Amino acid sequence: MKRCSILFMVISVIGGILATAGFCQSPAPFKDVVLYAPGHFGNSYEVMSPGQMENYLAACKAYGFNRYADWYDTVDCTDPFSGQRHTLLGASLWQRKKANFYSAQSLGLSCEWLITPNHVFAEQCCVAPAVQSERIFGQLVCPSQPEGRKIILQNYKNLFADLAASGVHLKVLWSAPYDYGGCACTACSPWILTFAKLSREIYAIAAAYHPGIEMRFIGWWWSEEEHRRFAAWADQEAPGWVKSIALHIPYGKMDVSDVPLPKGCERQAFVHIGYAEEARPRDIYGQFGPVAAPSRLQQTLDSLKQHGCTGVVAYSEGVFDDVNKFLLAGLASRQYMDAESALAEYARRFFNANERTAEKWADWLAAWGRPFSLQAKTLKPMPGEPASREIKENWRMRQWDFKIKLLQAHNRIMAMEGWPAERSAAVDEFWQIHERLEREVWGLGPTRGCLARTSSHLPWYTEWAKQAAAAILGEDAR
Repeated sequence: MKRCSILFMVISVIGGILATAGFCQSPAPFKDVVLYAPGHFGNSYEVMSPGQMENYLAACKAYGFNRYADWYDTVDCTDPFSGQRHTLLGASLWQRKKANFYSAQSLGLSCEWLITPNHVFAEQCCVAPAVQSERIFGQLVCPSQPEGRKIILQNYKNLFADLAASGVHLKVLWSAPYDYGGCACTACSPWILTFAKLSREIYAIAAAYHPGIEMRFIGWWWSEEEHRRFAAWADQEAPGWVKSIALHIPYGKMDVSDVPLPKGCERQAFVHIGYAEEARPRDIYGQFGPVAAPSRLQQTLDSLKQHGCTGVVAYSEGVFDDVNKFLLAGLASRQYMDAESALAEYARRFFNANERTAEKWADWLAAWGRPFSLQAKTLKPMPGEPASREIKENWRMRQWDFKIKLLQAHNRIMAMEGWPAERSAAVDEFWQIHERLEREVWGLGPTRGCLARTSSHLPWYTEWAKQAAAAILGEDAR
């Protein structure tokens, strides 16, 4: 009997030690929670003033982000270091990016820059043009041609030097081979290795102006064979150089693949927060208003943690994904243990919810994860039924009010077949509502790329666009 008591005491002590050591505790937070907010395509990060951006970055830090990354997308931009006196788009955007980096740095966020190495300014891409393909497009030069490589390296020297002279200290350089990047010529094949060597040259320039900068990579669109080639190259030619790779998660998936990584390289993930729960039909990029994906993001983070990922890069194209930012950063930093509690806190913080209405708000927001399954006539009103003045003065609430109106117009469109006048009128109403959302809430101007109307994923868009074009041609013929 005495022996049993001693045994139980030993077991209790061991159990206490294990619990104290963390064996019985909840999972640790992700080390790196990166907000990747490229200012381009006319999105929020391109149009917000420096003061607005600083305020929003402060909010994002409170959400749980500890790093901020941007990309200088030079599409339609001329070289701001060309010596021309005109302050054109390229120069204006670059000044804005420097201001945003400085704001992030002042807030204590790590400043990180994402590059697609052979993507150049508009007037440069004709000098040594890259060979393009399905995955390779944009304002690209061939780095295997001396003229092209010279342009690339000089551009980055100018940019890194100017950032340093402006008081911005970059902590991380992220490099991505595609979208926009690549060259399909024979000399650049295999592209992934040409890209790796070019990234290493650019990194050397960055390190001269930003001592201690780390090298990381974005795995967006990489094939498994490219991962294998890259890992073998890095282990042989640049051991220990690659700090991490943020691996691609395809639409509809919630985990990264088991691909080879260089030795010592951390497994991280590139998480798309710009769409709702489902891959199809896809509510994405603000085309149907703000988005929410509580189930997808919670499952994704759970899977990534089990997979040994140490960090996440949240890819964002504007403030329409504010709820998803709050979810991902709050869950990744372990401020909240589940999506429901995060949504309830979002409602308390931004919608003036009390304990009674916070849970209702959480359920209401979660329902928008699958908006194409909702019917406007059965949709519950906003919890607490806030007054119209309260909605108008709260941009976060107002964007969801506009989404209700978009759903109402969308449901009318989907309830009809063919293109009678009533259906076309419903589409016109949808666009009028969306234009008000873009101008009055998000403050956007001309949108481009994935944000443009012509890139719409709405289920009726393609059919409508064809008939609308045919109707215009018919009018011209008459």
